[in-house]
Amino acid sequence: MNGPSASPLASFWMGGFECSQQRLPSGQRVDVLDATAHDRLAAQDYAAVQSLGLGTVRDGLRWPQIERRPGEYDFSSAEEQVLAAQSSGVQVIWDLLHYGYPDFLDPYSPEFAPAFAAYARAAGEFLAQHTAGPLWLCPVNEISFFAWSGGEVGEFAPFAHGRGHELKRQLAAASIAAMRALRATLPEVHFLHAEPLIAVHADPQRPHEAQEAAGFHASQFEALDMLLGRLYPELGGSPELVDLIGLNSYPANQWIHHSEHERRRTLEPADPEFIPLRQLLTEVWRRYELPVVLSETGTEGSARSAWLRWVAYEALAARAAGVQLQGICLYPVLDHPGWVDDRHCPNGLLDYAGTGGPQGQRASDPVLSAALREVQGWEQSGLPAQEPPAPSLPQSLGTALHRLALAAPDLLAEAPLRHADGQFPHASIAALRRQGLLWANLPGGLGHDLSGPDLLELLRAVGRLSLPVARLYEGHLNALSLLRRYGTPEQLAEAAASGELLGVWNTEEAPGLQAQPAPGGWTLSGNKTFASGAEFIRPLLPAEVAGQGRIMLLAPAPLPPERFDHRFWQPLGMRASVSARANLSGLVFPPGSAVGQSGDYYRQPEFSGGALRFLAAQLGGAEAVLDAAREVVTQLGRQDDDVQRLRFAEAAAGVEAAWQTVREGGFRLAVQGEGALDYVALCRVVAENACLQACEAAERAVGARGLLAPNDPERLIRDLRHYLRQPAPDAARLQVGAATLNGTAWS
Repeated sequence: MNGPSASPLASFWMGGFECSQQRLPSGQRVDVLDATAHDRLAAQDYAAVQSLGLGTVRDGLRWPQIERRPGEYDFSSAEEQVLAAQSSGVQVIWDLLHYGYPDFLDPYSPEFAPAFAAYARAAGEFLAQHTAGPLWLCPVNEISFFAWSGGEVGEFAPFAHGRGHELKRQLAAASIAAMRALRATLPEVHFLHAEPLIAVHADPQRPHEAQEAAGFHASQFEALDMLLGRLYPELGGSPELVDLIGLNSYPANQWIHHSEHERRRTLEPADPEFIPLRQLLTEVWRRYELPVVLSETGTEGSARSAWLRWVAYEALAARAAGVQLQGICLYPVLDHPGWVDDRHCPNGLLDYAGTGGPQGQRASDPVLSAALREVQGWEQSGLPAQEPPAPSLPQSLGTALHRLALAAPDLLAEAPLRHADGQFPHASIAALRRQGLLWANLPGGLGHDLSGPDLLELLRAVGRLSLPVARLYEGHLNALSLLRRYGTPEQLAEAAASGELLGVWNTEEAPGLQAQPAPGGWTLSGNKTFASGAEFIRPLLPAEVAGQGRIMLLAPAPLPPERFDHRFWQPLGMRASVSARANLSGLVFPPGSAVGQSGDYYRQPEFSGGALRFLAAQLGGAEAVLDAAREVVTQLGRQDDDVQRLRFAEAAAGVEAAWQTVREGGFRLAVQGEGALDYVALCRVVAENACLQACEAAERAVGARGLLAPNDPERLIRDLRHYLRQPAPDAARLQVGAATLNGTAWS
């Protein structure tokens, strides 16, 4: 198939069914075909995608279920899919190995390639019996990503570290052996090889990593070079084994290199460094001069349609420029549960079974469906005159931290000024807004979609810059999180679009805040104390409704200044959080202000688990305290004193251990839910101890001179000691003690 040729695919637009089955470090084996019920509903799924103009699909077999014992093959798990494909007439490209392999095999062993080849031959013979046209197979999906995730960073089986290249070679050898075995019995079989299409950029601020970045970028071609016989020809690779090159392109596929991969900065199409997709496709085409397809592309949430339009325009522009592009595969075509946390991933064209009718039909996303019809028209009649805008996409932790670094000068410059005058930190909040960080935890179409440990890392970094700003920022993210979980899509979208800083005010004096339904909306009576942000933020207010319990009300706008008693707020630390007392009696909120249902605010594990957010910020503040103390000690020439070294060693070890505990709490909360709340209480105990130890160490280290204004340790210690006074610290300690004595903790 080398050189120009007519497309072998039934349709240019394709759909892909996620079929991953890898084993995770927890011991869980992912099975997306089962989780989405596609293995049981294949007939209706194929009919649905065909009705949307997708005549070719990617689908897969599950090797771990087919070969439970060495050399014994049972294809009953694939029968529904294979028979449905045969009867529907849809063209299927079958994955034989999509990350998952039988537990009795070790992919680093010499037995792996022969075992895979034997399975592949049996699978090919089974599929050929039920395939009317040419049989298309993808032997090993994404060799490069498989090798990185399973062999370099240990995120799934075989859980190796630093052995990525070795695993890549093993997987390529297995793929070659399988293709040779298949061609021996099925000479007309065709092969697609799907690999990530990435662009890795060197960071000009870290020139020493430039060679490493270039090597990472070039490594994307190694698997294809092995299959083609260009690299390690002793493996048996050859050009006739590659009929079609598949390139997988996702929003996270371009980044600024960092030696710690979780800190790399993902590039958006609008970033000046971003290499256009058409250019990347052209480079691959010129390198191999073989037909290509975009074998996977897509994203989550409301960003899906914009991403599809942008990718389609770029890909079709590459085709118009001479690239032999023969298809684009929307992947995945079904929403599915997340690999790690079982969250609903809204990344498909079709939703879960049962969302479209009582017989298990799937509802289609109307916005993405409309975008698909639009780009299908482009493929037939030509590109529109106006290029679609570059989409705004979910961002990585590294990108968020980079954006925070751009805002950092404003936060650092304003912090001592606002500590002195107690005014609201307008410049700092404006800087966070400019960098898009007010939307850090919103879904992809609205923001960066950071969650769990990544969001905690961001809060820790903000706390290192300014604890009062971190307090306000954490409250804002909490309000957005509550709107996302319990509010309507319209409420969330409106709050995000407003650009206002939000907050949650819960603390109150008896009898507390009462809300009464009224024809014009809701009438309030009562108060809130410690109303952080006062008139400068838009509050979300838990309030008691007679006979209904506690509900949440979102204020339509920030409240007027006369509602606040600023004399209440005369602290020694955290002055810039402006946590006044609010008199809310007589306020009327309009209809539609209620968020969620009665009791939603206190639902677990989110209510107690939210403590991790302020703990992360506090630990960032503790790091800032130690940094400021270190500067004073250095200025005094005492940095070589052994007593100081011991003091800082103890404090630094405590803060770092507490951070690792809080980070682990984020992982546990995401996976275990309420089962992690004892561990969250442990995080509170460990973090408070570490922060207090850091304050005491700093005070002892710098002495009286270092605690005189305007030295930073004095201000930072005041802020941290004040912020540590969170509700019910002794209750958290009692909870940890009870869980420990009951033998139920930390399992």
